Formats: sequence, C-alpha cells, structure tokens
Amino acid sequence: MAYKIFVDGIMHLGDIMIAASVFPVLKKHHPDAEITFLTQAPLASAAELIDGIDRVIPYEYKSGGGVLGVWQMAQRLRREKFDIGISVDPRERVTLMKWLAGIPIRVTVEEALGWKLGWERHFYTTDVSLDGWDYFSHRRSESFQEAMRRYFHDDDKTFYPPRLKPTAEKDFATVDKIIGSVTRKKNEPVIALCIQTTGDNRLKEWRAERYSALCDKIADEYGAAFVMTGIEAHRERAEEIINGTHCKDKFINVIGKTPLKELIALFRRVDALVTCDTGTAHIAGAAGCPVLTICTSAWPDVYRACGENCRVASARVPCTGRSNCRIMKTCQKNDCYDKLTVDMVMREFDAMMRNIEK
Repeated sequence: MAYKIFVDGIMHLGDIMIAASVFPVLKKHHPDAEITFLTQAPLASAAELIDGIDRVIPYEYKSGGGVLGVWQMAQRLRREKFDIGISVDPRERVTLMKWLAGIPIRVTVEEALGWKLGWERHFYTTDVSLDGWDYFSHRRSESFQEAMRRYFHDDDKTFYPPRLKPTAEKDFATVDKIIGSVTRKKNEPVIALCIQTTGDNRLKEWRAERYSALCDKIADEYGAAFVMTGIEAHRERAEEIINGTHCKDKFINVIGKTPLKELIALFRRVDALVTCDTGTAHIAGAAGCPVLTICTSAWPDVYRACGENCRVASARVPCTGRSNCRIMKTCQKNDCYDKLTVDMVMREFDAMMRNIEK
C-alpha cells in the first residue's frame, strides 16, 4: 500500500514555492506516495498547481488564535491515517496538530529557514540537522532540498528545482494573443516585468525611474518588448514606469488581467522575467522561466529564485540581509535601495541572457 505523506506550510505564496523543493526528493524516495499539503485557504488553489502535490487541504489560519481549529484539524488528520507528517515551517499550531493527530513519523526541516526549533522539537520524531551547511551561500530552496535529502540519507548533490504542473492549452492560447500584440521584430525577446510587492515593504520595490531606465537599456540593446504584470493595486506604479521610458510602444500592460494559471502560462512563453523580490519570482522560476530578481534589503543568495537560470542583482551593502532587515520601515540610510544602480542590474541581465543563448 502506498505511503500517505502529509506536508504543512502555513506560509506566503513565494515561500511555498521555495519550500516545494522538498517534493522532488519525496517523490524520488516514495514515488507512489500520496502527498497531501496543508496551507492557508486563500493559497490552496495556487498550491494545487505545484508538481508533486496530489491533494491540498485548505486551512483557515488565524494568527494568534484558532485553538478549536487546531483540534478540529487534528481530528481530521487522525481519520486520514497519514504515515509521515513533514513541517517546512513548524509553527506551534501545526506542530501540535500533527502530534494530536497521532501521525507516527513527524519530521521538521526548519533549519532550512535558518534557525533551530525551541520547545516544538520535542513533538517531532526527527528534527533534521543542517550542521555544516552554509545557509547564507545557498538558495533557501536548496536548503530545503538538502534537509529533505539528509532525512533520507541521500548523498545526491544535484539540485532539482520545484516545478509547476503542465499548463492547459486554453491558457497558452490566451497569453499567445497577449504576446502577439506586443510591438517587436521577429526573434526579439519578450521580457515580463513585476515591479511591486503586495506588502508594505517599500525597500523591495526599487525606484520607478530606475526601472524605466533599465527598460530603455534592454530595449536598445536587445530590441526587447515588455509585458507588465501585477495586481490592480500595482497599476499606478506600472504606468509611472512605462511613461518614464522612451520605448512606450514596446509595452503591453496586463496589470490585473492575468489569473494565476494564465500568469504561469505567460512565464512559460516569455524569454525572461525581471522582478522585485516578491513571490512572483519564485512562481516564474518554478514555471521554468529565467528570472532576474532585483534584491535590495533581503539576502540575495538566499532569496534567489529557484529555477535553473535565475540570477539576482544586489548592491550587497554591509547591512544587506541583517535580521531580514526588520528596521527597514524606519531606516534612514536606505543604502541597500539607493546603491543598486541601473548598470549593476543590467550586468546581471546581460549574464542571464548569455546563459539563455547557450
């Protein structure tokens, strides 16, 4: 009888895509296993698109509360009779949930997040150690995969990026019309852009005028056209960037017009994505799209997108990545933001395009 494996990740969408690097290892060692993933209810439909997940359980997550919900979910998991429970982000509620459910093997790989568990480790049968692993010189997706390999005593060092499930032809047809409407010559690249995060971290977003200058450089040197992506709240900033360029005719703006499945199809059709440090980078990487992440305050080597041809541009100032830059809202220096120049980003873009051409 096939193993039943339960994995929980009460995380943001980008973090889920990073943590999805555990699934290639799980499928390697338990190819016939049924893998069930628990995540926040609003992200359930997105999690269903990750290759390796057979079933998703939506969880109505409420920070700082929901004790009754933990008990009810534990009882549901008990009825499911899972063989293994794995936490990629072992918060208190999911730790207790698996223990109360009586899942016999309970594994946590939290060291892939860069820290060690406290009292929660006593509720796991295995707390995977990453001793000797240089967390800050590897992508977080690589750290998750290494932790999963150590659990299975797997010495393979090849990194297998997480993947998304195949795209439907109707979604490809929709984005083919979008790309077909972009002004460009034959064989000139199409570059997708994501220029804003969904949170309030202003330092992640780089300056609008620098995005405009970058697009002009890319258009001049590569003849590229651009597809501007994002949610409706990003429209004002997107229009500011487009209006600040000398190549407005090379843009098509699909802000607020691409549901997630169509966005993934778009990433599978364009030549590359240039994005700020947000979940879109990791979605595109998992879709197989080359990604250049403009990384300001966060540690660039840790948060580089998880695909095979993904690069990151960062000023790498001395305070980059310190404590996830928790003082970013009050920081008066803004060096990580200000010192990342257009030329620095363009160098990384050129390197990415050279790799694509190989």
